[in-house]
Order: sequence, then C-alpha cells, then structure tokens
Amino acid sequence: MLIKRSSLGKKVVLALSCFVILCNPLSFGQNKYDFSSFKNEKNHLRKAKMALELSQEYVRYNIDSLKILAEELKKSKNKNTFTRAISCRILGIYEVRKGDFNNGIVLLKAAKNYSLSMQDLEFLTSDVNELGNAYFLKGDFKTAEFYYKTSLDIGEDSPNETDAFLALVNLARIHILQKKYSEAKQELEKYIFLATKNEKWEAVANAYAVFADLALEQKNNKLAKLYCENSFSFSNKTMKSYFYLNALTNKAIIFFLSNEKKQALELFQKILRDRKTENIPHKIFEAYFNLADYFWYFDKLVSKTYIDSCTQLAKKQGLLGLELEAIEFKIEKLKLIQFKDAKAKLELKIRELENNNKKERDKLRGELISGNFIEKKEIKNDSLILFAFFSALLFFMVLQIRKKTGK
Repeated sequence: MLIKRSSLGKKVVLALSCFVILCNPLSFGQNKYDFSSFKNEKNHLRKAKMALELSQEYVRYNIDSLKILAEELKKSKNKNTFTRAISCRILGIYEVRKGDFNNGIVLLKAAKNYSLSMQDLEFLTSDVNELGNAYFLKGDFKTAEFYYKTSLDIGEDSPNETDAFLALVNLARIHILQKKYSEAKQELEKYIFLATKNEKWEAVANAYAVFADLALEQKNNKLAKLYCENSFSFSNKTMKSYFYLNALTNKAIIFFLSNEKKQALELFQKILRDRKTENIPHKIFEAYFNLADYFWYFDKLVSKTYIDSCTQLAKKQGLLGLELEAIEFKIEKLKLIQFKDAKAKLELKIRELENNNKKERDKLRGELISGNFIEKKEIKNDSLILFAFFSALLFFMVLQIRKKTGK
C-alpha cells in the first residue's frame, strides 16, 4: 500500500488492495445470527461465539457496529477469559480501522496472549494476522511482515485449512513494496489457487486486485487491465452489497486504462463521497489520492488540493506510511522540492519505529518457539541450512580433487 506510484493506475488499485489487507474474505459465509439474537443470548460462551461470527460480517460493511458488539459483550454478567479475549479482539480491530493504532494494538495483543495461553491455533493465526494489519497501516512494514509470516507458520497446523494461507496475500503486498516481484507473484498464485479450491470468491477478487497492482509496478498496463477485469468478475460472484465500493474501484480502473477518463472520474468522485460516509481514515485517504493522481494529468492545482487533503488526514491519524507517500507525490510528481526535508524526517521516524519494535518481535518469536508453535519450522529451516552447507562442502571437495587429479 505504501509504495511510490508513478501513474494513476497504480494508485487506483490501492483502494481495492487495502481491502485485502484489512478483511479476511476467507472466513466470510452466510451468517446464521443477527444482532437481536446475540443481544438476548444468556449463555456467555455462546454469546461470545455469536459476537465473533457477527464481527466477521460487520468488519466488511459496518465498522461502527464492531464497537457495539464489544461493548455488549462487556455487559455480560458471567464474563470469563474467553469472553474478554473476544471483546478485546473485536474492539482492537475496530480501533485499528478507525486509526487508533496504539490502543488497537494493545487490545489485539491481549487477544493474542489469550490464544497463545490456550494454544488455540485458529484464533492465534487470526490474531497475529490482525496485528500485521495494524503495523502495516502504522507504517512499520518490518514488523507487519514478521506478523504475516508468523501467521502463516502457525496456520499450517490450524484445524481451519484456510488459515494456512490467510496472510499470504498480505505478505505479497509487503513483497511488492520491497520490489520482490517474483515472490509476490508466487504468493498470489498460490493464494488464488487455494481460495478458488475453497470457493472463496471475494478472496480471489481481492488477490486479482493485488495482481493488478503488481502488473502496474512493472509498467504492464495491458496485464493490469486484465487482472482488474478478473477481479471485477469474481466480485460479482460474491455478495455485492458488501463488496460494492471495491468492485466500483475496479470498474474505475478499467475505465481509466481504457482511456474512458470521464466515466473514470465520475466513479472516483462517487467513491470519495461514499468513503467519507463510511468514515474509515485510510480508505478516505485512498479516495483522495486517486483523485490527486487523476488530476495530475489534467490540472496540477486541483491535484495539489487533493494531495494536501491526503497529507492532512494521514498526519492527523498517524498513518506514517501514507503520509510519506503523499509527500513523495508532492516531490516527484508536483516537483515541490521544499518537502524533501519533511520526507527525510518521516523516513527516519519510520526506521526508529521499526527498530523500537524489534524487542516485541523477538519476544513473540521466543514465546512461539518455547510453546512448540513454530519449533517444527525451525527444525525444517535448520535442516535445509545443514543440507545446503554439506552440499556446498561436498561440491568444493569434489572440485579440489578434480583439480589435483587433472580430471
């Protein structure tokens, strides 16, 4: 998400790609509960499970209801650790979506600690992935990557088969940021294959959107358009009301890449209005940025107005990576070189954030190894290293023998 862009098409894909990061389309299904039955439920354990299922629906289209769910759980007279953990998880997801990263991370860590203590691999996989989302939005990509990889490691042993690839698309986004394009391509291909196998069409649609982002990074507009069309097609196989703005973004991309600028502009403007109603900071930022990039081609002053809105919003919400992207747009596309100092200071701030979180990464890694959550992975890695070492040693010995014998 937080990568330098050089064309409108690239940034437009962002609005859909970010949806991938912040939702788990693998878990979406037909919900058998409603809020009324949840509120009237007396059994605290069943009530917590109902809240968890409802939260998977609300995170897609009704973020504010997450807070109501969590607060309703807190009212339960017979609260236990499981109920409190679910409440922390739901409220943590809400806080991250609304831009309160520090509080959201504290709540998600509380939920993660419960899952860790109970050795619940399914919940732990999801909790760790959500922490990756939080750090991704905060701008700490190193910690986000750590959490995504950890989620994948734990997910391999989870009873829920989709956990084995839950964070794969998120990891692909990180690798696109790091310009590790071949790794991102392999991860997306695997994700699409497994999501298709499990008939998770929303997940497939999102993965194709990220594929379009990858194609645009490699300056392949023709392939990007094809991926956008695939994404739009698969989005129509899911519940449209939940996926509406993301599918609409895909449509706008297709219009733009087809040189139908007027239709594209109308959709981008509509998306901005709807994102403001939705009131989720990073999505509003994306809508502003799309328009800033669009008008860069036609009216630099209007473009600057939109990118200024991006900068103000990102600064206010603590979206460091997005703020950096807005500043880079000003420098590289609008040629406002007076922002170079601001860019340098912000990059330093992000590096300090990554370094400060190293202890957290090391601590969790130690807990997972001591609890035998990722010990198998370590053994596998060590075995591979030893195999590579002895293979190289054997090759070197054979080479030396051949030199001496002249063969």
